[in-house]
Amino acid sequence: MKTKKRGGRRLKRDWRRKIDVTDVDTYLEGKRLEERIGDPFSQKKDEELFHIDTSGKKQKFKKKSLNAPLKCLSSLESTSAIPPLAKRSVKKYKKNNKKDDDFDKSIKPLKKAIVKKKEAKELNKILKTKVKTLQLKENSTKDLFDKDLWTSYREPGQRKDKLIKNVIKWLPSEVLNHNAKVLPKLSNKKMSHPSQTTCKAEDMKCPHPGLSYNPTIEDHVSLLANIAKKETELIKHEAHMNRVTQNLFKQVSKDKHEQMIIEELTEGLPGFTDDTVKEVNEDTSEFKAINPPATRDNQKTIKKRKIQRRLRNEERQRMNAKIEKKKVSDLYRLRYIREELDELENTTNKKKLKRLQKRQINNISTRRLGTNKFTESLDAFALPKDLKGTLRETEPQGNIFKDCFESLQKRNILSVGKKQLKIHKKKVQAFMDPAFKVTPDMLAKYSV
Repeated sequence: MKTKKRGGRRLKRDWRRKIDVTDVDTYLEGKRLEERIGDPFSQKKDEELFHIDTSGKKQKFKKKSLNAPLKCLSSLESTSAIPPLAKRSVKKYKKNNKKDDDFDKSIKPLKKAIVKKKEAKELNKILKTKVKTLQLKENSTKDLFDKDLWTSYREPGQRKDKLIKNVIKWLPSEVLNHNAKVLPKLSNKKMSHPSQTTCKAEDMKCPHPGLSYNPTIEDHVSLLANIAKKETELIKHEAHMNRVTQNLFKQVSKDKHEQMIIEELTEGLPGFTDDTVKEVNEDTSEFKAINPPATRDNQKTIKKRKIQRRLRNEERQRMNAKIEKKKVSDLYRLRYIREELDELENTTNKKKLKRLQKRQINNISTRRLGTNKFTESLDAFALPKDLKGTLRETEPQGNIFKDCFESLQKRNILSVGKKQLKIHKKKVQAFMDPAFKVTPDMLAKYSV
């Protein structure tokens, strides 16, 4: 049984909490409704509610004439009372009915008149240029007025490439991308939209069949196996992090650490040095050579020199023999070297594939929007002993609102936050205004 809540009896606000105010609220709501709508129909008279229709036939409205000027053009019409000015007389030029020959009359044929070689070359150049201009004009008129561009962008059965070549080849790529809504098939560029999600994760995952209140044995076992796999991965990750961070460094006890610090600080001081002094063989001579000169007693004999020379030659021969032997062994080792190279190639390819897969997962997975990283919560599950046959006996697991909230965080719509357990209020700094007059009685009153 639930315990009955008891309120305070000290103040008036504590008594108000106990009082039932439903009848007052209903009365006030009725009054507000009357103010909005008016008095109820029961209090109103029939004359206010009904009226007698004495009008005759329906009035015929005149139709607007179609020849009347449009209202949208009224701003363009002049409203001034001054009459408009008379039109200016424009000089009219007579049209030339002659043939459109751009050739000059001064140019004469070469057969009739005797012309020098230089002049003939110049005349030929002028003629060629004029012929070219005429040809260009004819070609341009054909290209311009053969088709109407604005009737239809695409004819039936016409291909995309042909359309771009023939009809819209004069449009630059920037214009095509800008007008992609009008011509979506012409632009290869994908238009970015602000509502595009950065993450390609699903909105809500379909729950595992083992989460049902009455699952099959196979589904329930598979669910428990998935959860155990995730847990083992987390344990392995924690163990790896401990091995890489804590176990790498040498752990020393607190007492030993303090002793080491004291030894370092007191090194060289007279009171803390050891009494045991190491014996040192000190010579009377101030200067001692590292490689002193050989004396007559210490001089090498011819026999010793010969033995040293022989030993050096034997060592050199031994080293040369080793090098030759290694060369021969390397020749026999060629096939093993090839196998090693193949293994190296395989390992590099595997690493490349892993990097590519990781990059693809990073593109799909959630990104960090704020300081906190998104961590997916583990699925709710029930052990075999907790499974029940009916819905009434089952205990509720999970939270739909929490799952929706986590899905928004996963899809980078909301940033991941932290639980705020404390309300951090700013400390108000109190100070005295210098213009305020302070008396000794005030200081004694507030014990300042």
